[in-house]
Amino acid sequence: MRATTAGGASRTAVRATWTPGRVFLVVWALLSALSAVWALATPISGSPDEPAHIVRAASVVRGQLVGTPSADGHVVTVPRYIADTQRETCFAFHPEVTANCPQADPRDPGALTTGTTTAGLYNPLYYYAVGWPSLLFSNDAGIYAMRIVSGILASLFAALAFLVLWRRHPSPFLVLGFAVAVTPLTLFLNASVNPNGLEATATLAVFAGVLSIVRGGPEVRLGLAAAVVAVSGFVAVNARGLSPLWVLLALALPLVLLDRRSFWALLRRRQVLVAAAVVVAGTIAAMAWTLGSNSLLNAVDHPESTPQHFAGVGTNPFSGFFITLERTVEYAHGVIGLFGWLDTPAPPEVFFVWTAAIGVLLLASFTLLRSRALLLAGLLLAAFVLLPPIVQGVYITGGGVIWQGRYNLPLFLCLIVGLAVLLSDRIAFAVGEGAWRRLGWIVVVALAAAQFYAFENTLRRYSVGDGGSLKAFLLGSPPWAPPGGNLVLLVIFALLLAGGSWLALRSVLRVTDDTPQAVTAPVS
Repeated sequence: MRATTAGGASRTAVRATWTPGRVFLVVWALLSALSAVWALATPISGSPDEPAHIVRAASVVRGQLVGTPSADGHVVTVPRYIADTQRETCFAFHPEVTANCPQADPRDPGALTTGTTTAGLYNPLYYYAVGWPSLLFSNDAGIYAMRIVSGILASLFAALAFLVLWRRHPSPFLVLGFAVAVTPLTLFLNASVNPNGLEATATLAVFAGVLSIVRGGPEVRLGLAAAVVAVSGFVAVNARGLSPLWVLLALALPLVLLDRRSFWALLRRRQVLVAAAVVVAGTIAAMAWTLGSNSLLNAVDHPESTPQHFAGVGTNPFSGFFITLERTVEYAHGVIGLFGWLDTPAPPEVFFVWTAAIGVLLLASFTLLRSRALLLAGLLLAAFVLLPPIVQGVYITGGGVIWQGRYNLPLFLCLIVGLAVLLSDRIAFAVGEGAWRRLGWIVVVALAAAQFYAFENTLRRYSVGDGGSLKAFLLGSPPWAPPGGNLVLLVIFALLLAGGSWLALRSVLRVTDDTPQAVTAPVS
């Protein structure tokens, strides 16, 4: 009885130090800062399809929801520096070409002109949220500002996901699992003008909120978790055409942890019903836009009407399914570290670190989990592996091979964080304090080093070209350098990683120190 009382008092002390508000603000600020450095380090038009999204964002906040259809996309009126992003991709797919290749335009960058975007039919919600800085600036500063705003918003939902899970159970596994989930590619997409990053983190927040509600516990605040589900769900379903599918899975999969009686009892809770109503309303709005604009199905039913054409049009759905399935490992690289226009992979060491971490997490999950927790783990993995082939199989006949690994980032985040939460309930620190210390140091240091290496390698590719001089990159006058210079951004990024690593280790070791040892806990 004394151990139980001491354990309760120590856990109270931990939460007094790491209050939910402090945890939320620290995680949000850290992820936002890391994303902001990526936003500055990436050349204009240096992320996938970014010119189309930049033009779309700038046009939406100027009242042009669709624009005029043309053979090259939808024509809109935007500032010249926004329209010029379409011609500033000369370095894409050419690793040896630095990012200074676009010729400077001597004309007024703030003057209005026409531009085209292949994203002209996309849901406008994200573009309203990130496009407003283009109204304040008349040069490339507006684009960097849009990226930073996008990173702040995406980081907000990632921090909300961590908050609701930490409030229920401040576990070392949660901290380490979250660090594994935030891959270099996650930060890169958050820092791009592209709804992909926001879609992923908002979907994760939905999943985390539902998982927190389902798992229950004395520290769960149903109102907070339900509010997170409601707001995140509304935003997520309106991010991209496929987003309602990811949100549906994020809402439904955690429910397998409940028996029938608990499920129906949950549906009688007023907060749950309100959250569900908000998500349903958001889904109706998203589907109304998608069906009204025909943005998702246009290329399937009328591929000749779209400016983008992909290989594989006419292939039967079964072939599309198996083509994508056999490339699962290749596509999985796309949620870890494929930068630029998917033409700048992270170094092999980065993939090794993340593959090892994910492999250990999967092995531990399918070895230790039991009953409904094991079922949820299996469903999460099955969704991550099988949904891309199914989507591609449905799409390929009319639209061709369109799948990219980054499209699966929402399910990847749910998979990794979900496994970490389930394991934290199962293991309950049974391996001992010393083992947790060693594990924390190994995981945090390895992930931080890999994050820095991926960032440095990508920045060097754009600054001096693939295989360019390290001396010129750091100390000389490279052909291209980001705002602030290469060395300054590298130092800032390293300091942020060091600070984040210190906080992660402190939280892991503090929770471990203040929690009594226990045997493996059963999870239904």
